[in-house]
Amino acid sequence: MWYVIQTQTGEEEKLVGLIEKMIPKEHYEECFCMNRECVRKTESGYEIFLRPMFPSYVFVETKDPKSLYFELKRVPKLAKLLSDQEDMFFSVTGEEERFLRNVQDAEHVVKRSLVEVDEEGMIVKADGAVGVYLRHIVRQRLRKRYVCVEQEFLGEKRKIYLGIKLREDREVR
Repeated sequence: MWYVIQTQTGEEEKLVGLIEKMIPKEHYEECFCMNRECVRKTESGYEIFLRPMFPSYVFVETKDPKSLYFELKRVPKLAKLLSDQEDMFFSVTGEEERFLRNVQDAEHVVKRSLVEVDEEGMIVKADGAVGVYLRHIVRQRLRKRYVCVEQEFLGEKRKIYLGIKLREDREVR
């Protein structure tokens, strides 16, 4: 089962490294933070960069959350965080985990989805994550190359941003 540890925004990768270094692997299967592909328009095309999908959240997959929780409390940076606030270690529901598995790749990156639009600029067809959650789109910004879907996550409806691309986009690496 997946669990979420809340940390400070911008400290996600650091926390993943700390957990991987200090906690024996027998307490968890995997520890990661999810990123999403974003683009920035340049003169020569679209430059791709990564941004955290869920800022301040780190995901941990474990079969034994109690032992993992006690191990996490031994990590100096986490001991204070976990003792100050009991709500820093959450379980992810089965439906939420399915959503997360559907949108990410093996490296925990949510790739941009290729979309087709009609004459009015509305998305009519999409592959990838956007294709799976097409009916959940609450906002689309073609010019900025993203859509916003509404999805239940950690007990509340959240707006989740997914990157898109059009067939005519030129990518710059």
